[in-house]
Amino acid sequence: MSYMRGATDDPLLDVTFGQLLDDTAARWPDREAYVFKKTGARVTFADIQEKATRLAAGLKAIGTARGDVVAWLFGHRPEWIYLYFAVSKLGAIALPLQEERVGRSVETMNYFLNKAGVKVLIMADKSGTQPADEKTSFLETLFPEIKTADPGMLKIERIPTLTSIIVLADGATGIGAYAMEEVQRLGNDESLLAEVRTLQDQLSCRDTFMLGFTSGSTGLPKCAELTTYALHNNTRVIGKAIGMPNEGTALYPYLTFRFAVIYPFTAGCTLVVPASSSPSSVEMLEILQEEKCKAIGVLYLKECHGLLHDPHFGDYDLSSLDRVLVTGNVTPKSLVDHAAKVLPNAKMFVGYGGTEFIFLTSTSAEKVAEGRGSTVGKLLEHAEMQLVDTDGRVVPLGHEGEVYVRAYSLFNGYRGDEEKTSKAMTADGWYKTGDVGVLDEEGVLKLFGRVSDMIIRNSFNVHPTAIESPLSKHPKVQDVRVVGVPDPASVEEICACVILKEGQTADSQEMTKFCVEIGIVPIEMPRYFFFMDEFPMTLTRRKVDRKKLRLVAMEKLGLKEEA
Repeated sequence: MSYMRGATDDPLLDVTFGQLLDDTAARWPDREAYVFKKTGARVTFADIQEKATRLAAGLKAIGTARGDVVAWLFGHRPEWIYLYFAVSKLGAIALPLQEERVGRSVETMNYFLNKAGVKVLIMADKSGTQPADEKTSFLETLFPEIKTADPGMLKIERIPTLTSIIVLADGATGIGAYAMEEVQRLGNDESLLAEVRTLQDQLSCRDTFMLGFTSGSTGLPKCAELTTYALHNNTRVIGKAIGMPNEGTALYPYLTFRFAVIYPFTAGCTLVVPASSSPSSVEMLEILQEEKCKAIGVLYLKECHGLLHDPHFGDYDLSSLDRVLVTGNVTPKSLVDHAAKVLPNAKMFVGYGGTEFIFLTSTSAEKVAEGRGSTVGKLLEHAEMQLVDTDGRVVPLGHEGEVYVRAYSLFNGYRGDEEKTSKAMTADGWYKTGDVGVLDEEGVLKLFGRVSDMIIRNSFNVHPTAIESPLSKHPKVQDVRVVGVPDPASVEEICACVILKEGQTADSQEMTKFCVEIGIVPIEMPRYFFFMDEFPMTLTRRKVDRKKLRLVAMEKLGLKEEA
């Protein structure tokens, strides 16, 4: 049957991040933990311990208590890491916001802050202007109340929990917000420092430490509560599985991938963080060469494709690079083959996970197979996985089913959404991932897509990936997504939405002929081909929003839902 239980040889650890920081700083005080290219800072474990502890005391001085939510929105600076550990030492809850998700949208920011119940918000500065008023800062556009309020005394009707805003800019802000240097100065109080140390000893690693918003692919983003226990041990487990180096440097392209920022504490390597929050291929290549990086700690599929296909790729010495972890989407065999060609000495790994359960499986990329679906590997340690049918019964090996997971790394629930939490969980503690896959006799999981993406055509269930994978091999195709559109006779018809490579042209007839040539079966043959320049994305900008894509396709094809 399609059930697996991971190995349990290496015990899980019960430790808070405050304890982890103190223990590591005592062990390796002068070892570099992070290199920040934006500021040039090379930060040691002792640096983090000193600055995080004083920042924790400063946050306490302005009223931050255990269980309060502290959010921040700024790029790749050392303060990101200091805040991460400062919040943990207070027993507060961290919410690192992603600029690509929030952008300059007041509505989106209000939604995230309200959903999480944020009390303290830290931003880089008050810069940024509205097109209609060049004198109004972005911060003042978000919160007009700061023009008249005193620092720490904010009262905002639409976000009642938010009382304090901190900006990283040096000097007085001139508005109702604290400057970061002021908060750090408040943290010099010895009595407050003593209180932080006492509080740290009272904390539990099973408490919620971090909030993570889901991609929003099934509606408004949900706010998942994650524990130190889950984050710490999962970073240990995935680092061990892919062989993260225990010394030397590793590129970590985005701090907003907050699940594994503690690699230096679990593996021992130094993370090199690019200046840009969305680094270009050239920026990453320069870092890999300059810092002689042994690994890339995580790389989204799109950036991996761009990096490996960069026209200047061959100009850089990447001989030090030993391993790369790719995640964020299914990884096509064509990309794996290209990686083996241009990086013959490096090993690529594929990781599968989700906001609610972090990393679940991994495999070396050479095991990614041709054909339907995407190979995502074997179950990691200390986790259980089963594949079930629509009635919740475990399916035989080799049969399709929805992936359920039960593990130490599971989220505590969706913040403020008990109903959605109960719908996502079974009574005996299994989380329903919504992913459809097959487990083979060797325990290797292959994914086919989302339950919610399934197309029903003439009573047959059709997985979009069954069509996307072969269509992507057309020499003119850059990317393709398949959606179901309404049809009175078939319930749904298949529409292939295609982005062509630059300078290429094609039509539906050419695509249909290609589908016949490569042997796509009749039930999976697209009826419509729709050519476009880009796909609509979810708020994370990491996933295609298939719901919006379906609506766009329907509009272009002149189709409407049946009443």
